[in-house]
Amino acid sequence: MLKKTLAAVLAVTISVCALTACADKDSSSSDASSKSSSSSAAETSSTAEIQGPGAADTADTSTEVPDPALVIDGENVDIDGLTVCTIDGNDIDFMTFRYYYYYTLAKYSSSYGATIDTIKETEGGFELFLTDVITAIKQEYVAPALAAENGLELTDEEKQTIQDQIEQAKTEAGGEETFKEQLRSYYLTPELFETMLTNATIYQKVYDTLFSHEGKYATSQEDFRKIVQDPEQYCREIHIMIPYYAQVELDDSTASTYDSLSLSEKIYAKQAAYYQLDSDAIQEAKEKSKELAESLLKEAQETEDFGKLVEREGYDIGLEDSTNGYYFTPDSTGYPAALIEAAFALGENEVSTELVADETYGYFIIKRLPIDMDYVENNIESMIQSYDAPNFEKVYQDYMSKMNVTYFDQWDKLTADSVS
Repeated sequence: MLKKTLAAVLAVTISVCALTACADKDSSSSDASSKSSSSSAAETSSTAEIQGPGAADTADTSTEVPDPALVIDGENVDIDGLTVCTIDGNDIDFMTFRYYYYYTLAKYSSSYGATIDTIKETEGGFELFLTDVITAIKQEYVAPALAAENGLELTDEEKQTIQDQIEQAKTEAGGEETFKEQLRSYYLTPELFETMLTNATIYQKVYDTLFSHEGKYATSQEDFRKIVQDPEQYCREIHIMIPYYAQVELDDSTASTYDSLSLSEKIYAKQAAYYQLDSDAIQEAKEKSKELAESLLKEAQETEDFGKLVEREGYDIGLEDSTNGYYFTPDSTGYPAALIEAAFALGENEVSTELVADETYGYFIIKRLPIDMDYVENNIESMIQSYDAPNFEKVYQDYMSKMNVTYFDQWDKLTADSVS
């Protein structure tokens, strides 16, 4: 359906996160979402799940989305053909600006719980919000700029695929008018939808050509083999994670079935009980977890099979099978900084002699493992993408920082009540 099509499009066009998300995928023995294990059972967001600011379960959402309008100094401004700003020669019409306005507002809401009223009441809040709107639009033009700079053009077949996707979306919607109504519920127009499909295709081409498979911005396999074997540049580790909720008491019903639950179910049960505690009870639970962690630290120093201890006592879903462990660099994201620092401080096959504490996750007991070159060879492309991710983001940020933006005459008169 259109909703799924939009989710796929937005996954690769909305932000630079799309670029780094591709690079982070499969960067270790488990998905990035399980790294250091589920800090919140409700945490399910990812770039691929973004469905647009007006996403809804049904197509009939027209009453939820306001009619497009721009009000300045109490007067309605004619939005037909209005160019709100120009970014590196690309005119941004009102409907495109409006989409990214509401997209950014939705991101503020999901990330910070902010509303337009919150933004309005915060000193400098609306100005910062508008800056983020422009940044979101800028990101749309990086891939086309990279494509033009490197002589990459869409083939006739790729252009036809875009048209086929549009026709398929119309068919699935039940016709042209229903299709437009569904787009409207996402603050989109047919023209903007086609532009986003086109940019998504360009993005994928740019990524495949320049950012992977020995591309212009990708580390070569030969170089990466040297990098991954440098103990100062790459680390492989496994750990026992003992979260603050590890020792929380469960109700009788949950406790009776706890041993039969999967690790993810156990985590959910423990978290649910932990988050219902008052501050004194939370502190008590933390102290009990620390006592458990200290006893496991002593056991970890003596055991000959650290991996079995990880699987028996750890709460990291990514290490239910501890065979591969995690691979990361000193600059890797998605891992607690204290974990990275402590792991790099160890020699191969050494176990940490002290607990590593993290305010979000709890306690870690770490063992650094030798790099497994067989594993590296089998996963070299995804590992290179993960390693290159910070550089990819820098390329995007550098392009955006150089983009020239000009605004329409009434830009400085925009308020939090101007756009609907």
